[in-house]
Amino acid sequence: MTGNNMSNKSRKTRDSNMELLRLVAMLLVLVVHANFRALPVPGYTHVHANPSSAFLMFMTEAFSIYAVDLFVLLSGWYGIRFKGKRLAELVFQVLFFGVFAIGVCAMFAPEELSHDVLSRLFLLGVNDYWFVKAYVALYLLSPVLNAFVEQASRRQFAMVLATFFAFQFIYGWAFESTRWLVAGYSLPSFIGLYLLARFMRLHPLRVWQLSRWVDLAIYLGIVATLTVAMFVIKQHAGRGGALYFYICPLVILGAMHLLLFFSKFSFHSRVVNWLAISAFAAYLTQSSSFIGGRFYDQIILNWFNNEPRFQFIFYCIPFVVAVFFGSILIDKVRIALWSVIDHSLPWGNKQQTKNTIQNQ
Repeated sequence: MTGNNMSNKSRKTRDSNMELLRLVAMLLVLVVHANFRALPVPGYTHVHANPSSAFLMFMTEAFSIYAVDLFVLLSGWYGIRFKGKRLAELVFQVLFFGVFAIGVCAMFAPEELSHDVLSRLFLLGVNDYWFVKAYVALYLLSPVLNAFVEQASRRQFAMVLATFFAFQFIYGWAFESTRWLVAGYSLPSFIGLYLLARFMRLHPLRVWQLSRWVDLAIYLGIVATLTVAMFVIKQHAGRGGALYFYICPLVILGAMHLLLFFSKFSFHSRVVNWLAISAFAAYLTQSSSFIGGRFYDQIILNWFNNEPRFQFIFYCIPFVVAVFFGSILIDKVRIALWSVIDHSLPWGNKQQTKNTIQNQ
């Protein structure tokens, strides 16, 4: 989900169409967390008592559940090029927002700092920034994955992907019989998505060369399918949660076609690139173990429980947008601070850092 560690291109040549996708994906992260993380998943009673509300919630989830897969696919689309400096910058970004969250708690919710502060700051808990830990592991393994990509024939590459996703489909999704796949919250799932995007970029198949409007139609069709399927399942008191797993075949397919849609037009925008370089900050803000549940989730849940549905939506949309852009602006402070620190590190290059900041 990082905005500054995924491309082997110079920042000044970033493709704004794909940077726009990065922004869209991060906004979808905030939406999906405002839905079934902050709010209870509608069950049998809710569906029958208020079907329109339940249907809207299922549709919101069906529109936004692709976000995590999109970020990993974006990494694979360009390929990760392992550099110690980039890894250090990512670690600094995570710690910066951890300290920021601690500061917010110190001012508004000091009781949140009564236990495990250092453990949570350094992500030692199971639920502390799970994506960061999975992505760092992917980053560390990227040289090995890239070596395979460079050496494997198209047939070998396709066989590895086919067998991996067949295994994941059976044991991770259909029967949920492997804990280490955990619905897609895992390194193996990230590896599969990374390799899938590398294959899509390096070995384009005819089915991926359709009109971008066909790609968009496929994505919207999957959204409709997931929405209706979940609604019907819950009408009959079924579970249905696996439909919104990151490893659900339809979710992966939807993320693929959304990626393809954005890849098939091109433009350059300094504003889009400037915003996208800090997109990851929005995740770090509203998923912090210090402030995510206490502020982001709780505020949305309070509105859901106490306000009419139209007013709830009226409050939520600007709130999510404010968190999104506010996080990006806070990250600009982090970037400026990192540029100062970067000068003093062994790899520091003042002119290169100056050019980097100018081209964001």
